Amino acid sequence: MFKILFIKELQNYLYSLRFRISFIIVLVVFVVGSISFTSSFNDASAGYLLQKQSELAERAKNVTRLATTPDYHLTLPRDNGIIADCKESVLPNFFQYNGYGVFEFSVHNNAVNPLLKRSESLNWAFIVSMFLSFVTLLFSFDSISGEKEDRTLALVFSNSVSRKSFLLSKLLSIVTVVSIMAAVGMVVSLIMLAFSGKVLMNAGFFMEVLGFSLVSLLFITVFASFGLLSSAITRYSNVSLLVSLCFWLFSAVIIPNTSVFWANKLFPIPTADKVQQAMNEEVSDINNNASRKSFSTSGDPFYPRHELRAERVMNIMNARKKHADAYYQQMFQQFEKTRNFTLISPIAQFEYINEAFLGGGYLRFKKNWNDLHIFQEQFLQWFKDIDAKDPKSPHWYNPFEDLSTSRQEVAVDQVPRYQEKIAPFSQRFQFIAGYLITMIVMIALFFGFCFYFFVRYDVR
Repeated sequence: MFKILFIKELQNYLYSLRFRISFIIVLVVFVVGSISFTSSFNDASAGYLLQKQSELAERAKNVTRLATTPDYHLTLPRDNGIIADCKESVLPNFFQYNGYGVFEFSVHNNAVNPLLKRSESLNWAFIVSMFLSFVTLLFSFDSISGEKEDRTLALVFSNSVSRKSFLLSKLLSIVTVVSIMAAVGMVVSLIMLAFSGKVLMNAGFFMEVLGFSLVSLLFITVFASFGLLSSAITRYSNVSLLVSLCFWLFSAVIIPNTSVFWANKLFPIPTADKVQQAMNEEVSDINNNASRKSFSTSGDPFYPRHELRAERVMNIMNARKKHADAYYQQMFQQFEKTRNFTLISPIAQFEYINEAFLGGGYLRFKKNWNDLHIFQEQFLQWFKDIDAKDPKSPHWYNPFEDLSTSRQEVAVDQVPRYQEKIAPFSQRFQFIAGYLITMIVMIALFFGFCFYFFVRYDVR
């Protein structure tokens, strides 16, 4: 009986006008998104690496300049960005560092006009989270309330049909119909990407596509379950539609756009001005308490006051790093706590799962930040090893100047280079579990309440 109910419901949805209109719209959006991605995914990486190579060759003429001159790392676009950009367009992607520390991060827009920069792109995740979630509610909001209005429920249950089978057939048919739209859209997008040659379609990429498809199926089930719930607790379709739209607005608009407000209210941190003020006060104290001899300089590397100067400058750098690193950690904690707060939105859950599975977004940023600190320590040790072997150096390390450390030239191919390491799949799965459990619990709650209210409903 369940199979018959499922096939009947599936046919009703597939032959409906709402399916044809929704299918065309979704397909067009997938096509436009693919065109947009292929046109914007250019060869910026090649230009960036070429520029870095030329800068490195110039600085390698003096090994101390390699250690003291600010360098930078720019996280380049991912070739799986068509699946989900993970909000990387608005996350910091530019890191500044040298041999003595990792100093700051910022948002770098490359050659894009910042006035034209948008936080969203038509990638698959955006289409599923914003378009297909809405479509799912359109298919489910009147699944039960519509039959209440038409008084067909009594006829259905006059046969040997259980309410559980009835609800499951509704849920499965809705999820199947919406999944068909998503599957066709992704297949068309993959064909366009294959012809464009912009994406390396290897086994890893197809594993990411498969993972995204499974997560999307779970995500669609969340909205189908809620649509059925809104239909079960209301008597009229227009009321269940209103309830469904409110849930969609809450998930897609209200939670994302009020997250900054709640972050500042629930998890406040000091302002950047206060941090800068405290930093300046400590630097001023260091300069005031330092020997006047430490402000002297000379062209002689062994000038005795250079040692005092190096000590004072190193203390200043460490004081600035202390305040900056503490502030950055507060920023990270505030961001992570706010993310946990926004998990009440299934769209947020969907975004975080994609971010973890694709190795992008905030997780990519945090990994680069931590990996750069490890690289910086290794780079400084490499510099100190070269300096220790140079008899022309007094070995007084000044993080801002090349007064009293080795000035010899080194070969470019011997210079340590930072290379971004994408997290392996085994590590990505560790971040997914909590989000998946949250989504599954939400499905169970929605469908459980739907079943409870539907069983209590008198069809007579």
